[in-house]
Amino acid sequence: MLKQDYPFLYDGESTSQQQVFRDLNKAFTRFFKGKSAFPNFKSKKNSKQSFRIQKNGNNIQITNRRIRLAKIGFVHYRTSKKYRKLLKSSKINNITIKKENGKYYAIINITTIVKELECSGKNIGIDLGLKNLATLSNGQEITNLDLRYEDHMIQKYQKKLSRQKYMSKNYQKTLKKYYKWQNKKNNKIQNAYHQFSKYLVKNYDIIAMENLNIHGMFQNKKWSPKLQKISLYKLINMIKYKSKWYNKKFVQIDRFYPSSKRCCICGYQKNDLTLKIREWKCPICGTHHQRDINAAKNILNEGLQILNHAKKIK
Repeated sequence: MLKQDYPFLYDGESTSQQQVFRDLNKAFTRFFKGKSAFPNFKSKKNSKQSFRIQKNGNNIQITNRRIRLAKIGFVHYRTSKKYRKLLKSSKINNITIKKENGKYYAIINITTIVKELECSGKNIGIDLGLKNLATLSNGQEITNLDLRYEDHMIQKYQKKLSRQKYMSKNYQKTLKKYYKWQNKKNNKIQNAYHQFSKYLVKNYDIIAMENLNIHGMFQNKKWSPKLQKISLYKLINMIKYKSKWYNKKFVQIDRFYPSSKRCCICGYQKNDLTLKIREWKCPICGTHHQRDINAAKNILNEGLQILNHAKKIK
């Protein structure tokens, strides 16, 4: 019926148009549950352009160098040898074509078999923070990435763009340079987070973390700029899905659990502990605590208790 009123819809691929309604339904569901804002109309001026095609017969074909998409034809692509082999041996479910920072990407959803990693017999608790990205219960500290130079270059070209005429030749030249540094920053974060998350699932069988209220933390004006740089939600999501892939146990403790205030040795709770205090001594057992390491140990202990309780119920 819509195609009769809007003939240009015949130019689009049928499964991608069906996907639009699925995405819209999902957006309204999230809105009525209070998880997101009211859905907005998609604008041509929006830099994030994408569409998804569901596998339906031969509408998607992938060779070593080219992807054939319905209504579009063959398009050249680049990827690693590892992923080329994976695409040949796996079932393709759908493909999303996305334009981001001046480049086109094909995100291919496949069904494949992931080999489980060997059990290490070790468990780990992780305390995420702003000063350090993560503090592990074994005392290891993972520092935040140094993105100062990338941020400086992004800011530099943002200022330059603001002074130029929109979509002029000079504007487009500057925009390419801006996209270049934006991509460098994103790739640096992605690479570091993939390596860290793979290290965790490879070396530990149980991974315990806090269930942080990241949305609420963004309301704090002091924390918000730092949170935007480190992308905690992206890291948590990577650890979560990789734990599921490789059959490792991932548990999140309650966000109100006093992990920093409680002594991991005797259980004493120091209620007057503020954010400025980085080290403290337990008055009961005399143990000297480094705030974040103590929190990570408590997170691991609480996570193990949650898993043990779940086993008893079963």
